[in-house]
Amino acid sequence: MGEWYVFVERNTGYGESNWVLKDRVHVEGGREQALAHAEELSLTWPGGRRAKENGHRVFRTAETSWLVELTEEAWHPDWEEPHTFTEYFRLTVAELVASKETPPAKRPAPKKGVLRRALGRD
Repeated sequence: MGEWYVFVERNTGYGESNWVLKDRVHVEGGREQALAHAEELSLTWPGGRRAKENGHRVFRTAETSWLVELTEEAWHPDWEEPHTFTEYFRLTVAELVASKETPPAKRPAPKKGVLRRALGRD
C-alpha cells in the first residue's frame, strides 16, 4: 500500500482510555514526509493561533509519536485566583498496510404492519 498518515488524537477526559481520533491526515510522499508533517503539526495543532497564544509543549515520545500539551490560564471575575486548563493531543505517524472498502449497507426487509397482517398481505 505504502500510503502514509498522521493520526491526531485528543484526550477527552481523565485517564489513559479517553483518547479520541480527531483527524487522520493523508501525507503525499513517504515516511520522511509524514514525519516532517507530524512534527510541523505538533507545533501548530490545533489551528495555529491557539498554539501561539497558549502554553505549548511538545514531547517526542517515540520516533514516530509526539505528545502535545496545551495550557491556558484564565481568571474568572468570581474566582479568587487564576486557573490553568490543560489539554493533550497525540500525533502518530502510520503507514497503511492493508485496506478493504466498506460494503454497502443492505436495506432491511419491510416489517409487516398491523394493517398488512389484518388484510392477510405479506
